[in-house]
Amino acid sequence: MTRLCMALLAWFAAFLPLNAGAEPVTLKLSFFASDTEVNYARAIKPWIDAVNADPSGAVKIEAFPNGALGKALPAQPQLLLDGVADIAFVNPSLGPGRFPDDQVFELPGLLQNLKEGVKLYEELLKANLLRGYSDYYVVGAFMNPQYMVFARRAIKSLADLKGMKVRINGAVIGQTVKELGMVPVLMPPNEVVEAMGRGTIDATTTVPAAIVDFGIDRVTSHDYLLPLGAGPLAVLMNRKKFESLPKPAQDVIAKYSIRWIDDTYIRDLGQYNDELIAKFKADPKRTVVAPSPADLASLQPVYQKVTAEWVAKGPGNAELLSKARELLTRIRAN
Repeated sequence: MTRLCMALLAWFAAFLPLNAGAEPVTLKLSFFASDTEVNYARAIKPWIDAVNADPSGAVKIEAFPNGALGKALPAQPQLLLDGVADIAFVNPSLGPGRFPDDQVFELPGLLQNLKEGVKLYEELLKANLLRGYSDYYVVGAFMNPQYMVFARRAIKSLADLKGMKVRINGAVIGQTVKELGMVPVLMPPNEVVEAMGRGTIDATTTVPAAIVDFGIDRVTSHDYLLPLGAGPLAVLMNRKKFESLPKPAQDVIAKYSIRWIDDTYIRDLGQYNDELIAKFKADPKRTVVAPSPADLASLQPVYQKVTAEWVAKGPGNAELLSKARELLTRIRAN
């Protein structure tokens, strides 16, 4: 009887909640900018809170915003591989050699809105069609809305863009603005204000949220709503670290990854983007101009040329673009 009781006690102990005894696994999350930045405040922080509040008590996320573990946005993927952080917010476009296939999202005219961009990113990752992710576990697959042009001087038409030095954050968008007569300058968003002040750039391609989050609204007053393509953003975890976690901890991370955090991002960031465009239009100190129908029509040969040149650059690009278009047709149908 004693042996039977001991066996039963051991069996019950194995199924007790983790928080009844074991300490939670603590993971470090790196964020390059302020904790008020919209991607952090509206998507990443709610995810942290959800994981930390999970009834299992299996995981505790310790956040390090404000660049506490590294301020350089392009360096965030390497922080994970070096073990400086376990989880980090990443802009894949700033490291094209690491995530080369992510350039497909920058192709002008491919994506229509933020939501379908997120869904396409999810599907391509699920199908293992994007190189560079084998060392990472994907927590969140975000997508910026369309990049547009925000400048120090007035823009009334495409002709006013010629000769402008413009900040870009991806090679394909850089090629697009170059075809439109601008001079592309690659840099992360947190360097734009200083570069504007030095005269290194005259304008930036970015999204409305970044204009506010990084203080770019202080040095720009002319907004040209020219759709230039989109750009992926991701929350990644070191895959070896994920695989080394106890099963209960893995289950909690998986529970709130991709679908949970992406749906939060789509809802809150999509609404925020629309609100900011309306706010810019209502601001008497800003001018907001949309391309005329004639200018939009003249863009099509440029967009087609940029797309054709990108396809020709890599042996797998044509197949990837074809698959992306096929998936977008399904996404739009649903």
